[in-house]
Amino acid sequence: MADPSKEFLRKLQATFRTEAEEHLAAIVSGIVQLEQASDGAQKELVERILKKLHTLKGAARAVNLPDLEMLCHATESVFSGLRTSGRLLEAAQFDLLHQAGNLAGQLLEQPSGRTRNQAAALTGRLNQLSATIPAGEKRDDIMPPAAESDVAETEAEIAQPADEPGAIDQTVLAVPRSAGTQAEVIRVHSRNLDAIRYQAEELLSVELGLQHHINDLLQLADSMREQRERLQLTESDSRRIVRKRQAIPSAPSLQTSSAGDAASAAGRTTDAESVDDSVERQCRRVAGALAKTRRQFVMTRAKLMEATLETALVPFASALEQLPGLLRNLARSRDKLALLDIHDDSIQIDRRILDVVRETLIHLVTNAVDHGIEPPAVRLASGKPADGTIRIRVRQRDANRVSVTVADDGAGIDIARLTSAAIRDGSLSEERLAGLDDRQKLHLALQAGISTAAQITSVSGRGMGLAIVAEKVAAVGGELLIDNLPGVGCSFELLLPVRLSTLRGLVLRVRGVPFVFPLSGMEAVRALKEGDLCTVENRETLLVAGRVVPAIRLGQLLGIGRAEPSQVAEDGVAVIARAAGSTFALLVDEILSEQEVLPKSLGKQLRRVRCITGATQLGDGSLVPILGLEDIARYGLAAGEGAAPVAVQRDAADRKRVLVVEDSITSRLLLKHILEGAGYQVDTAVDGLDALSQLRQETFDAVVSDVEMPQLDGLALTERLRANPKTEDMPVILVTSLQSPEEKERGLRAGADAYVVKGAFDQDNLLKTIRRLI
Repeated sequence: MADPSKEFLRKLQATFRTEAEEHLAAIVSGIVQLEQASDGAQKELVERILKKLHTLKGAARAVNLPDLEMLCHATESVFSGLRTSGRLLEAAQFDLLHQAGNLAGQLLEQPSGRTRNQAAALTGRLNQLSATIPAGEKRDDIMPPAAESDVAETEAEIAQPADEPGAIDQTVLAVPRSAGTQAEVIRVHSRNLDAIRYQAEELLSVELGLQHHINDLLQLADSMREQRERLQLTESDSRRIVRKRQAIPSAPSLQTSSAGDAASAAGRTTDAESVDDSVERQCRRVAGALAKTRRQFVMTRAKLMEATLETALVPFASALEQLPGLLRNLARSRDKLALLDIHDDSIQIDRRILDVVRETLIHLVTNAVDHGIEPPAVRLASGKPADGTIRIRVRQRDANRVSVTVADDGAGIDIARLTSAAIRDGSLSEERLAGLDDRQKLHLALQAGISTAAQITSVSGRGMGLAIVAEKVAAVGGELLIDNLPGVGCSFELLLPVRLSTLRGLVLRVRGVPFVFPLSGMEAVRALKEGDLCTVENRETLLVAGRVVPAIRLGQLLGIGRAEPSQVAEDGVAVIARAAGSTFALLVDEILSEQEVLPKSLGKQLRRVRCITGATQLGDGSLVPILGLEDIARYGLAAGEGAAPVAVQRDAADRKRVLVVEDSITSRLLLKHILEGAGYQVDTAVDGLDALSQLRQETFDAVVSDVEMPQLDGLALTERLRANPKTEDMPVILVTSLQSPEEKERGLRAGADAYVVKGAFDQDNLLKTIRRLI
């Protein structure tokens, strides 16, 4: 039986880590600000840091972390000396304080013996530093240390155990009490909030399903009306025939018989019409009642969604706390001087978007220090101050969007070096370069593998940082804008949604395959007629509002099916879009509808699929990919210059057949989409048992399988295939999130020919692997 005291301590430590990380981030940020602050602001910063240190020290004592407690105490002694003496520290002494912040963060996790030894040694050095700070006389203009009651209250708050063991990611909610009382602040596990939000978002699928059923009922009523009208025409023809027969002389018995048959048929027709008319009216009544229920459901769902999303909003400032320490350490390691100027306007944003913002800000600040800010001597020679400045501005752009601008006063982006790097990398041809303006050239910096750095360092030089920023921003439905002035500086503006939930999109179809086009990237829609498309410099173009814009055929780009002559004709629809600094016309067959959809990410299984950012479920239950406009602009414009096509089409007889085994319906859909786009014939199975059943009846050239599946997993499936003489030589590719060396060894020992890790998934890697094996 588990020891209750140990279980309580474990829960207590889980809650403590959440609080401690917040306090530590504020402490590190405060140290950076103190190093750069003017005399008037120092005492307030010192006092703020002291309070955080005192709280963190008491909390560490409460959860029995003596190493962290001693380190906090030694750091607190330094700041206590600064508070009473008003003395300033030197840069090397500030280094000790930053080391203390870094070691405290390591002690919060699972510290090694080496970390504890380093903490003990640093504690001694901090004690020596505090001893050298003259105590002086206590100044009356400085606030006294935090009251014991405040500390006790904070420690009591930390001592509240979590509802679930091991969960440390929590969100603070303000729940109003009765009138006249203060708001009660409670902590809720983020996974519980995510579960509520997920269920609220799923109600959109129910709403779309209701509308689909209403449409079915109305179509049924229309069909019955059309059938009744046809019956009425048939009855009219029968009566006309009877009248003609009656006009012809014949035996009386025959005339009576003919008249009786016609009357009988007319009677049956009238009865059928009456029944059909009644059923049609009933269908329309039910459809009307359902439509009224749907409208009420839509209103309730919208209010529930609004309330749910409000609980997911967190202060944007929490994404900025780590940046001062990052900037200082990075600048010192590059022998540069840099200051950080932040204004966030107390904006709140969806927690899921904030997770993306944190990573993008790290990349942008790193890029600004490493590539933008010049060394002090260079800045002084050009008439600039020795200290470079990086400004971060966060403001509400409109009701639904937030603008985040990261600007520096450095050298800016050298466009000539950037285009040379793109040509050298093979991402840009001389012909296309001639047709790009400066803004389009700037967006080349967002492509993976393109860097203007002279050498590769531990933090930059491989051309990945800005590519990751562009990918992350696009994944949440945002937009990235670049402004550059050589020699003066460069700025990146992120336009992000406040909430991450549903989006408006066009449901369009290309060669029988539906896709969702995000409305945020659309400028206009235009029906094509013969003569609209013109070929300019070996590329199809379209004249739009006096501008000549390049045209991209979506079906050809994605390699969907084989283009029939009718599909190459100049008809269909052009969606005028803007992405990656370019305007283009996306050519599709037809637009089915405009509607609200709930985007689902591809997850770790398919993190990077070219031209696709996610998937959504329509009202009829079908899964539809969501188009990624950044990729479409990049690869579509490049393909028009004779670049290698995205997919290679084969005749039906030559197409290799692949069996995809995946229990996740989203992953199954996207894998099928990728392989079919590459020219393979694809069948799917929901697990290993389903795959074995199909393999007994059909012949395949390769199997692409997940590892973790119910009933029969990928490892057991591989072993079964290797034990069967019919399939022992069939290539098997495992696509899985299990990436430890032991797991890889298990997969290869089971007989797999290749092992593709989902966390580092790239469709090109998968296709190269399959082509190599079959």
